[in-house]
This record gives sequence, structure tokens and C-alpha cells, in this order.
Amino acid sequence: MKASIPRFLAVCAALGFAVSAPLTAQDVIVQKDGQRREGEITGMKGEAIRIKVGPAETAVPLANVASVDMKAPADFDSALQSWQSGNTPAALAKLTPLVQKFRGLPVPWVVRASALLPEALLAANRTADAESALQDFKKSYPDSAAAADLVTARLSFSKGNLDDARSRLEPIVQSAKGVKLPGGPEAVSYSQAICLLGDVQNQSGDKPAALANYLLVTTLFNDDASSAKRAAEQAEILQNEKTIVP
Repeated sequence: MKASIPRFLAVCAALGFAVSAPLTAQDVIVQKDGQRREGEITGMKGEAIRIKVGPAETAVPLANVASVDMKAPADFDSALQSWQSGNTPAALAKLTPLVQKFRGLPVPWVVRASALLPEALLAANRTADAESALQDFKKSYPDSAAAADLVTARLSFSKGNLDDARSRLEPIVQSAKGVKLPGGPEAVSYSQAICLLGDVQNQSGDKPAALANYLLVTTLFNDDASSAKRAAEQAEILQNEKTIVP
């Protein structure tokens, strides 16, 4: 028996939907007891991760979490592009709600966004807000000492406290110089730290050391576009002044 036209169209429609329906990536939380939750992470509330599984939203305490997998949203990529192009207001417009919603979530992009927020606030001359955001970052990610020191060094540099900035940057730069192949999760921080140390040295009058660090950024540690651009500009100025690398 042949299928009726309406039934045939219904079957085709069902098959067509099954073929064309997009596969959405799922966020994943793996608990310490081995339980796996897949769904949409909607944010942080206190010390718990909110995740929507089907129609239901539940909270998973951070203390019970072994790992989290959540890809960065488009707004994070947009914020980074704006920041690297020098558009601080646009970066802040994207960063601020993301950090407010997800700060404390143990995934790399949220850590990066939370560390970048005080830098962007500082660039916008909102020093008090930058200091508050830095304290929030330290509280949420106590193991990210290097990132916190980098932001603190920026604050110190902006206030003219060059000694404090130098003392915080030098250990990061030493770690960077011990890396055989630049890259990896610390690459952006290394680029920023080396460039900023160059700025500190340049302002302190140690131009040969500053030039050496600027050139290090342009040649090897160039993973942060804004730092690489600044390092290239400052290196050209110093070279035109006949500064020589020690």
C-alpha cells in the first residue's frame, strides 16, 4: 500500500528536520563522584555553578566539581578583538556582563576575562573600579597569582610606583625566559609582562634593558597583539635614539 500524500510529506518533513537540525555544543560539568552533567551553564550563584539540563536548572557546588568544559561565547571573542584593537569602551561593554555572570567558573576563558576586566577599567581611567575588580579576581581565582601580579603591576605602574611594578613583573619574566617554546596558556601573560617590564625600565632610564625586552616581545613572545604592537613602536623609538642592547 502506498503512503498517502499527507503522511508522505510528514515523513519527509520529519526526516528533513532530523538531518538539518543543528547540533549544539553542550557544556559539561564532571563532579568528583563521577556524575556528569551536560547542558547549558547559565552562570554562577554564590559558590555554585548554575546549569540548565533540559527544562530544569540546578546548582552544582564548586566544592563538588572535578572539571568544567565550557567554550567561550562570541561576546568574549568580541571583547578580546576590541581590546587588542584599542577599543576599550567596546571591550568593557562585552567584558563587564560576562564577568558579572560567570566570575568564579573554573574555565580558562572566564579566568582570562576576569583578569582582563581590571586592566580594561584601568585603561579607561577607572582606577577605583579596577582595584575592586582586581580584588574580586584574586578572591575568585586564588591560584592565579601570576595574572593577579600582572594586573597589580599595571596599577602600580599607572601610579608611578615603578619599584613595586618591577618586583611583581621580574618573576613572571624570568619564568617566561625559561620556556623553551613560547606559547601555551601563559603566552599572552608573558607577552604583556615582558612589554610592561620594558615600559618600567624605559621610564626608569634603563633604556638598553627596556629595548632588550621590547625586542623579546616582537621576536618571540608576541602572542598578545597589543603588547607586540607597543613593543615594536617603543623599540623603534629607542633604536632611533641609538640605544644598544647590552
